[in-house]
Amino acid sequence: MPEYLSAALANTWAITKVMYLVFAGGLLLERIAPAERGQPFRHLFFNLWYTPLFFFLTALALPPLQSITAPWVAAHGGWVPIRLPDTALGAVALGLAYMAVYDFFYYWFHRAQHEVPWLWAQHKLHHSDPSLNVSTSGRHHWLEEPLRVFLMLLPMALVFDVSAPTAGWMATALLLWPFFIHLNLRLPLGPLTPILAGPQVHRIHHSRLPEHHDRNYAAFFPIWDVLFGSYYAPKPGEYPPTGLDDGEDLNTPAKALLSPFRDWWSMLRRRGRVGV
Repeated sequence: MPEYLSAALANTWAITKVMYLVFAGGLLLERIAPAERGQPFRHLFFNLWYTPLFFFLTALALPPLQSITAPWVAAHGGWVPIRLPDTALGAVALGLAYMAVYDFFYYWFHRAQHEVPWLWAQHKLHHSDPSLNVSTSGRHHWLEEPLRVFLMLLPMALVFDVSAPTAGWMATALLLWPFFIHLNLRLPLGPLTPILAGPQVHRIHHSRLPEHHDRNYAAFFPIWDVLFGSYYAPKPGEYPPTGLDDGEDLNTPAKALLSPFRDWWSMLRRRGRVGV
């Protein structure tokens, strides 16, 4: 087996083991106070087998892209350095600064995924889950990370020179946060709601109700939504149904992997760029 493929398989296996442990813990937690009861097992089953496939394809795609972008960042990156004292408090502040900068760029990348049809075609697999729960966090198309490298992480690295958190608890928080905000859990954060993203705020983002469309893009800090006019404050006890407006079902291997290409082909045909 080629070394490159072997490394991708090894990375996928390591990530999958951790992911399943987190999924198991999240699913147990969701039983305490589920936002939505009676979610069909078939929806969970799809996410459980699809997510390792997503990790594997990502592990194949990212190393070549990183080898392309790394020289750009080394030669031209870090226009705005962020340096803080080398103390425990400084480490915490640096971690929060990194999360804020990351979330700013994530906000605009994520917003573009919803507002630009060509990007939505790739992103909608994530939103097609009608049973939002912890396993939805791994339900992404395999083009998600390659697009994120060029449209989010590269611009971030070119503009800012801020180190990723090295403190164990902060790094763990970064890794676990996507699982947290996708929990099928009634967990209102009260006065922290517009400050820190949680399952209720993010469930609004996944809602299929018209009043919730294109809201709450930020992953960590809803302040970006507040500043740029996309924030929706959930009402007490508001946990809406989720999924795509048209109810499109993407829970098959072919649909999950090929749906963006199908949609892009349809867009090209409608614009007359491809002969009928």
